[in-house]
Amino acid sequence: MKKVLVGFLSIFIILSSISLYNTFNNKPVANNSKVVLDPLPIDAIAHMGQAIQISTETPDDNYKYDSAIFYKYRQWMDLTYPTVKARLPRTIIDSFNYIYEWKGTDTSLLPIVLMAHYDVVPVEASAVKLWHAKPYGGEVKEGYIWGRGALDDKASMVSILEATEQLLKTSFQPKQTILLCFGSDEESNGRGALAMVKYFKSQHQRFDLVVDEGGEISTEDMKDVKHPIASIGVGEKGYVTLVLTAQKEGGHSSIPGKTSSIDLLSKAIYKLREKEMPAKIIPPIKAYLTRTSAYTDNFWKKMSLSNLWLFEKWVLNDMSEAPASNALIRTTIVPTVFNSGVRDNVIPTFATAYVNSRILPGETQQDVFNFVTKTINDTQIKVTYYPNYSTLPSSTTDINSSAFKRVEKAINATIDNVVIAPVIMVGATDSRSYRDLSDGVVNFSPLTNAKGYHGIDERLLITDLQKGIQYYTLLIKGEK
Repeated sequence: MKKVLVGFLSIFIILSSISLYNTFNNKPVANNSKVVLDPLPIDAIAHMGQAIQISTETPDDNYKYDSAIFYKYRQWMDLTYPTVKARLPRTIIDSFNYIYEWKGTDTSLLPIVLMAHYDVVPVEASAVKLWHAKPYGGEVKEGYIWGRGALDDKASMVSILEATEQLLKTSFQPKQTILLCFGSDEESNGRGALAMVKYFKSQHQRFDLVVDEGGEISTEDMKDVKHPIASIGVGEKGYVTLVLTAQKEGGHSSIPGKTSSIDLLSKAIYKLREKEMPAKIIPPIKAYLTRTSAYTDNFWKKMSLSNLWLFEKWVLNDMSEAPASNALIRTTIVPTVFNSGVRDNVIPTFATAYVNSRILPGETQQDVFNFVTKTINDTQIKVTYYPNYSTLPSSTTDINSSAFKRVEKAINATIDNVVIAPVIMVGATDSRSYRDLSDGVVNFSPLTNAKGYHGIDERLLITDLQKGIQYYTLLIKGEK
């Protein structure tokens, strides 16, 4: 018995020693220098407001596309950025997607791509009265520029154009060729990005770096970290939607049976929400946790995140509690549409529901299908794929690559005391289409605690516009 106790004590001491060593060796590496932002270009704020005022909404139905609005936006670009128009050759793809080429001094180097999209989601008519500013007013107040598209994604596009216009006026020429790629339908079907990629493939083109929207700056994600965290997207989750259909004879509501199609489908949805796909910490998320934990003032949290080999199960349980962190560690499945019935006095024969899944790298659409079928475990529920759109998780960009480090360097020169950490994008962006052409696709825009995406009171901090212009200026000027 004594030998057993001594053995357990020895193991405890060894594990404790390793854990403490890893914890104290996990040291901060944030940039602690004071960043001085360049002044905003003259009229940059006004230009941002003007971009918002042009309501470039993309509908789900391409036949309802308002081409006049998109022509108006092109005219605005040409008038607002005359040096860009005069100096950079523009290729127009499928009517409203634009590629501007800025030749570099060393054409042996692979180009870099700076991306943005200028289409926006519609404003919900019933919610307009809840806005604190006109949705398409582009108003400036309380330190913000207000309106649909202010964050998603006209801030990126305007920042890129402002940076380019100013540098062109100084006769600057980049070492690497810079391509500005602006899409017109990211919010609907992303066909513009696919068409641009098809064009580049026809030119046998590859890229050193592709930068798109995605990761941002947060001071709220980890309350015990006193530094802003810049989350750089290095990959994207996959996407699939399944259709669940229940069929049971309906009839008059005055003589209901024990179960109906709605009952069957509701039970299936309940089962699906009660159980989740397994959680796991994939390499980019492990790097995120390790980097950010170096700055926490919570010792036990720092110890657990610095020693995932020992505390992974506890960390996964903790991350599962909040929707944002839960989405980083597992394939998510959620019902998004439920349809049934025609009148209040008719028991419907059919009930259907759509369930949308965002797939963690390492898993597939078939894994989702199998999980849903097994979890529901009911032959009365038919499970099929929704045919509109489906994709596997993307590849991931190496955080030790020159592409990641170039973005990292620009962020450090734009944001004070920032912690830079890689993440997986839980939503989709146009840049996923470019991964066939580059090993250096990175998602980041210097937006701080952004609020109002696709919702009420979308607004852009004026200081974030200033950061955005500096960030893209540094990416254009920066060396590898």
